[in-house]
Amino acid sequence: MRYILGLVVALTLSAVANADDWVNTRVNEDTTTELQNEEQIVVNPANPNNLVAVWRDFRLGYRQVGFGYTMDGGVTWSNPGLFVDPHYVWDSDPALTVSADGTFYAMLLGYTGSTYEPNGMLLYRSTDGGQSWEERGFAVNEVPDVFEDKEFIACDRTGSSYHGRIYMVWSRFYNADIYFVSSGNEGSSWTSERLVSDQTGNQFPIPAVGPDGTLYVAWTRFNGAIWFDRSTDGGLTFGNDIYVTDLYTYSTTLNGNVDAPSHPAMDVDISGGPYNGRIYIAYMNRISGSNDYDIFLRYSDNQGATWSADRRINDDPFGNGCDQFHPWLTVDNTGAVSAVWLDRRQDPQNRKWHCYVAQSTDGGMTWTPNQQVSTAPSDPSGIISEPEDISYDAEGEEERSPEPTDFDGLYRPHQEDSRAGTIGEYIGIASWDGYITTIWTDTRHGHQDAYGGAQELQAIEEGPHSIVRPHLRLAPNPTQGPVAVQYDVPADGPVSLEVFDVGGRMVRTLIDRKLRSGTGEFIWDGTDQAGRPVNPGSYWFRLRAQGIEESGSIRLQR
Repeated sequence: MRYILGLVVALTLSAVANADDWVNTRVNEDTTTELQNEEQIVVNPANPNNLVAVWRDFRLGYRQVGFGYTMDGGVTWSNPGLFVDPHYVWDSDPALTVSADGTFYAMLLGYTGSTYEPNGMLLYRSTDGGQSWEERGFAVNEVPDVFEDKEFIACDRTGSSYHGRIYMVWSRFYNADIYFVSSGNEGSSWTSERLVSDQTGNQFPIPAVGPDGTLYVAWTRFNGAIWFDRSTDGGLTFGNDIYVTDLYTYSTTLNGNVDAPSHPAMDVDISGGPYNGRIYIAYMNRISGSNDYDIFLRYSDNQGATWSADRRINDDPFGNGCDQFHPWLTVDNTGAVSAVWLDRRQDPQNRKWHCYVAQSTDGGMTWTPNQQVSTAPSDPSGIISEPEDISYDAEGEEERSPEPTDFDGLYRPHQEDSRAGTIGEYIGIASWDGYITTIWTDTRHGHQDAYGGAQELQAIEEGPHSIVRPHLRLAPNPTQGPVAVQYDVPADGPVSLEVFDVGGRMVRTLIDRKLRSGTGEFIWDGTDQAGRPVNPGSYWFRLRAQGIEESGSIRLQR
């Protein structure tokens, strides 16, 4: 049985904050009480039951990066241990991506324990589902008089001319500019560094790749705004920075001394479905009329030139004084948009958090009722502080790090904070066929662990005991012949049922009329609007009726 969150269409999570059906698994398997935080998780497109996670790990008393993998969708995890970096004492800021064929890439920020310089970003590769890793070399290393920070990576999984290219973006202190490099040979060599941002004072850049191979980068500017840029030539050139949204603050400290940056969590729909090419950014913000932080979403359908109005994802009462923070977002192969965050709605004191998720199958317009993932709360009073930044000289005497510096009163690289963000600065989510697996920082054992969450398919319910059926069902899949398209109409009214190709172009309208409520079936014979047979490939079906909009895909073979 597969313990993962579904369905691709009509995903209706329990409206009650109930985690009884979620499987929570401690991902790190060390026996220490040291910290594990700042997690990322990625699903293997070639084997969706295989996921890999990375996190910051202090089991040896200083910063390293741990890794684990699962072969059952996140029910159980294997944790081989830590990356072995022979070049630097400390590793931090783990980033993770995967290629279309299931090759995983992890990027680490390596630096010295006393002065933070020199420093560099080191790539590792896994071709066996995250079980073992090989060092691929530095993307950037030993640039004098700078500190590299917050590197994130993406891989082109489209059919573009840049297919398989690895992209890395980061913030270079002390001007805090956003930079970029890429590799077209799995990290054997990298392009020269290119400046992305037009102004200084930036942090937390996130890359993502569109269906045509366009590279997108979003980041936070210290003046309290999210900005964005793009490259249509594989990163050779970037345009002018594009404004996305204002923020209440670029970063804040919440109750319990928890650092919470307002970073952009970005991904792009490359599914070929109705919202193919839509760019999504989720972020933490505090808006007028509220005294707490919420999770919002904006999207763009024109490569980031303009952005939608904000939509609040968390569904607790507005302005109730309970913070939501640390959002992350992913778009899967079906076009389903899934978001995860840490949530304090269950604690009137606004201290303890749970992990929550929500999902949208209509392009971010509407979201499922928020679902609690974590089966136990986390309390910041149970956090064990990270060890001081201490190294030793040749005589064995302690060398303590210099005091933090406020670089022009704006920001400092987070490694100079002895708490290093207290619980880290980000968590993770992965999805495939609508099924979600999450990873977050959890303190239920009195110290910080990396916890994963997955839910049993049969437990997707709209009430305590009722199983949700999708309104759109397609069979057989894949197929060499006709497709039986079964649909449920929840209420009398207009109904449309349409077929799209992978480029988002309309192939055929199957239904466009008023229908009574109930169940029906349409047999699609694999022809377009003019009655011509369509080519083999993937095709999308979109059902729209009163109160619903759902989609699903089939693979047509000849």
